[in-house]
This record gives sequence, C-alpha cells and structure tokens, in this order.
Amino acid sequence: MKRFRRLSARMSRSKDKKGVEPTDDSESEIDLQGSTNVGNPKDEKKKSKQKDKENETSGAEMSGESKDMSPSQTAGDKPAVFLSPRVERVMKSLSTHTQQLISPQPKIQRVYIHCIRHAEGMHNVKEMDYEYRKKLNDPRLTYWGEKQAEALATRFKHMDKLTHIICSPMRRTIHTAYIALRPAIFEKNIPIIAYPDVREWGNTNCNTGIKMSHLLEKFEELKGRVETSLAPDGWEFNREVMTPYPEYKQTRALKVRKELWELAQVALKCEKGEKGVWNGIEVIGVKKNRDVHIVVVTHGAFLATLEGLNEERFYNAEYRTYEFATKEMVAANEASQFDLVETEESKQYVHEHPKWE
Repeated sequence: MKRFRRLSARMSRSKDKKGVEPTDDSESEIDLQGSTNVGNPKDEKKKSKQKDKENETSGAEMSGESKDMSPSQTAGDKPAVFLSPRVERVMKSLSTHTQQLISPQPKIQRVYIHCIRHAEGMHNVKEMDYEYRKKLNDPRLTYWGEKQAEALATRFKHMDKLTHIICSPMRRTIHTAYIALRPAIFEKNIPIIAYPDVREWGNTNCNTGIKMSHLLEKFEELKGRVETSLAPDGWEFNREVMTPYPEYKQTRALKVRKELWELAQVALKCEKGEKGVWNGIEVIGVKKNRDVHIVVVTHGAFLATLEGLNEERFYNAEYRTYEFATKEMVAANEASQFDLVETEESKQYVHEHPKWE
C-alpha cells in the first residue's frame, strides 16, 4: 500500500512538471515580451541581492564624483579622465615644449666691437717723402681720405645698431668719425667719447695731438657732441715711449680690451634711457634684449696689436667686427679672456673702396 502511494505521488509530480514546462512557442513569446518572472525563486533572490549591491556601489561612486565636481559642473558633465603617471609626464613635457614655442626665451644679448682705421691722412701719402710725412703735426685727411670716409658711411652695415662711439682724439680719427658716422652722431645723438688709450703708438709729430678745445674749433658742428673728460690738456703727448718697458704695447692693448668689455657690461645693466658710469663718465644703457655695438675709430699699428694680428694691417677706412672670446674658447685654451675674435661675416666681407678722380 505504501509503495502504491509513493508511486502515485511520483506520477503526480511528473505531471505537474510537464504542465509547467512551456512549449517552444511560449518560450519565444516570453523572450519577446522580456519577462523575467520565470525561474527558481532562490535564484531570483540572489539576483535581487546582487542588484542591490551594485546599486549601492554605483551610488557610492556617484556620491564621490559629486563631491569632486566643481559648482560649475553639472550631472551631465563627463567624468574626469585618469591618466597613468607616464602619460601625465609625456603630456606635461609636450605642454612645456609648446609653451616655449609660443613664448620663446628672452634673446641672449651680445657684444660687438667694430674697429675702424681712420681714412687716408696726409702722412699716409706714399708719394711724399717719409721723413717729411713724420714731421706733419696731427695731420688732416686728404681729399681721397674724405671720399673714403664718405664711402664708409654707406658701406658700414651696422650704423643703425650702434650704441657707443669710441674715438682716438687725433685729428684724422675725429675727422673720419665726423664724416663716416654722421647718422649715428647727428640723428641718433650718440656722443663721441675721445679716448686717448686708442691713440697710435709713438711720439713722432704725426702721432702727437693737440688740445681738444683747439681741435673742436676745426669741427664746429661737433661742439657739444664730443665727451672730452678722458682727454684733458696734456693727453696729446705720448709719454709711454719716453720710459719704454718690455711689452708696453700689449699692456695698453689689454687694458683697452678690458675697458671695452666693462663699457659693454655697464650698458647691459642699464635700461634704455638710463645712464651708468664707465671710466668716470656717464654712458647710455641699451634696451632689454638689444645687443651692444661699440665702434672704435683708431689707427693701423694700434689695431694690429689690439686684435693680436700684427701682420694683417687694416687699410685706410677699413672696418672689421669682433666679439669677445667665449668662456668655452678660454677653457679650451683657444683664446685668452678679453681676446677679440673676428666674426665670420666680417671675415668674408671684402673691404674695397670706389676709385675717385
């Protein structure tokens, strides 16, 4: 009897299962309707708990994001993108490089020394007896020399860049500057600094000057435009040859190079319009990021010592451009401190003068 009951119970459960199982058609219909009510109740409870956990997690993330949002951000804004440290470094490097391209670094200011030998003087005329030429006291320029100076005014490429004019107080150098550097003197109002240390070697008559007050009487237009403090009365006699000592030429040449370098440093430290003090006189500063261009009007033999090339003499009214030796050159023993190094542009320039009748 008990066996019969068990058998009938099994058959009853089998029929119930067959009644619950859907056909293929009902299955497809349920899928189309998207129903989720069919399944084991225990499984449904597990799924419900998982959804609750996911909702809690997402809620916590959303609350964290909302804390990070600025007041200007809205819920519709995209969340912040998190980059790896390596990507951040690359992006930062690119940003810095781009910024440098947009805003380049300030230009390094350079110092140029333009050396000019005076135009032809009466004592340079080779057709005249040499002994006679030496006896000419502070000779003037020849007609040909004046034409050379006029030509130099058009050939000199750096006229608009000049910041300072240094000149030997001899008549022929002042006369050369007066003609060749007129735009700088009269349009830019750059004063001529009469500087006896760039005078010619020797104490023959042709290398002996006159008082600055007497000299400027010959150039009325230059009155008030020449700084004469460094050339007081008595400068005209070259006393260094009266008691000569070994290497006296190199000593003066080195002194001049140092003082030209110091002049440039004073100009660089002062803003445009402001004045600094060099050798006891006031000098004008240069604009920020502008180079210093000092022109030195002097003599052939002195220039040979100044630049250290005794065999390569300047022609009359010739000019060459130099920079001071760099720290790298000095460290490599290629040059000494304060040495003048001719620029490549100057080396390639052909110094020719037109022929005048």
